[in-house]
Amino acid sequence: MTWSRSGTRRASLAVVSALVGTLSLPRPAVAQAVRLGVVMDLPRQALAASWDDEDPHQLERGYCIVDWSYGVYHVSRKDPVQDDSIFRVFRIAPADVSGATPVSVEFDCPAGVPELHVHTPTTCMGDDNSTCHLGGLNAYSCQPSRGDYEKMVRRQDPFGVIQCDRRSFRFYYPSDYLEANSYAMAHYHALPRPTGNMTAAMRSAGDTLATGGSGARAQQAPPSGP
Repeated sequence: MTWSRSGTRRASLAVVSALVGTLSLPRPAVAQAVRLGVVMDLPRQALAASWDDEDPHQLERGYCIVDWSYGVYHVSRKDPVQDDSIFRVFRIAPADVSGATPVSVEFDCPAGVPELHVHTPTTCMGDDNSTCHLGGLNAYSCQPSRGDYEKMVRRQDPFGVIQCDRRSFRFYYPSDYLEANSYAMAHYHALPRPTGNMTAAMRSAGDTLATGGSGARAQQAPPSGP
């Protein structure tokens, strides 16, 4: 398959990298950036048609975003300068998948072509397809995993997209991971250690993290008994 790139709908990677690297944490006299993502009608309709709410044993899927654009909108030029950027996805193509499970998918798109992957509406024990059931604690997860972020940074993609419901999408950006990771490291010892709302069954079993490619999600078997 031959991949083409439209100059009118692509900025150079250097320019995009500089854009998405704009600091998002509030700091005086520093440009503030809000990044917005939109999946346009044609790819949204295609992805909606492929969405499956009935098969508990489905696998994640991967796509290459072969046509996209971004625009910068100057909200305010007064200090701190405020810029919003909007990323739009116009066209996708199925990726060549080398491996897929209910909680991860292995694929690569050509250099400079961002990626989109689809999370399943299921909860499973690790990547064991036979244990999956629709709904549950981990269904409809729309958060990128550490593997998703690390792959995006390694590929130098300007953004990535997750589909987590028929018409629900999550855009994520390299600076989200870099800033969050840097902040966490700087403040690690001062952060509280919340226990969350785990049930007794969850605490005894522990989460099983599916390792691997794009879309790896922590999955938990449903508690047994009443």
